[in-house]
Amino acid sequence: MEKEENVKAVNKEKKEENTKKEKVDEPKFNKVSGKDLKKETEMNKIDNKKKEKNKSEKKKSKEKNGSKAGFWIGGIGLVIIVLAVVTALILLPKTPEKTVEGMLNSLKNGDFESVNKYVNYDEIANNSAILETTEMDQETQTLLFDKLSWKVLNISKEKDTASVEVEITNKDFEKIISNYTQEALKIAFSGESFTEEEQMNKLKEQLKDEEIGTKTVTTTINLNKQDGEWKIQADDNLVNSLLPGLQDAMNSLNSIING
Repeated sequence: MEKEENVKAVNKEKKEENTKKEKVDEPKFNKVSGKDLKKETEMNKIDNKKKEKNKSEKKKSKEKNGSKAGFWIGGIGLVIIVLAVVTALILLPKTPEKTVEGMLNSLKNGDFESVNKYVNYDEIANNSAILETTEMDQETQTLLFDKLSWKVLNISKEKDTASVEVEITNKDFEKIISNYTQEALKIAFSGESFTEEEQMNKLKEQLKDEEIGTKTVTTTINLNKQDGEWKIQADDNLVNSLLPGLQDAMNSLNSIING
């Protein structure tokens, strides 16, 4: 009995010690007065105002930078336009020689639309319609002048008229037309069909033939000044010079046909 009471006493002491320990471990909360709470609220308001101010300043800075970027982009665009205009003015042919060079370069590169910038067709004769290449495909048009070369020999100018003496070298069109005619006659006498497509293909074969060779002629190109620009006067002489030997070939064919 006494032993049991001793056990109870020991358990009671342990229990009291544990209770004291729990009390020690309990978190301590500071009591906040009304004055402190008010102060804390005011501090939060100040922090919020600072945050809003920083946000506003960042937005303004971004808008400012954006407007600067827009200004520079717009400025660059304006500069590009001005440079393009100035370049165009510089590249416009201001001399008879430059006009002739421009036309010949356009022909050699197969850019027939650009040729019209340099040439005035008002005085061209009806039998010089060889310049009209609309019935030919792009490949054939290009083959007409892909071997074209030239050398300016002399330039004379007086007020609004000028003449440029040029040595022009191109494929020998007398041989091209002669060879083409022989092929066409063979087909005609054989009784075979000779469609427009086949005719064009035969012409291309002759234009591509490296054995044809070239022919050089010396000619004088006449120009007039129109609206401040030099324009080449297209005539029979110009066409015959650009396609050397063509007129001789046509004359030969006319002789054969007319007996």
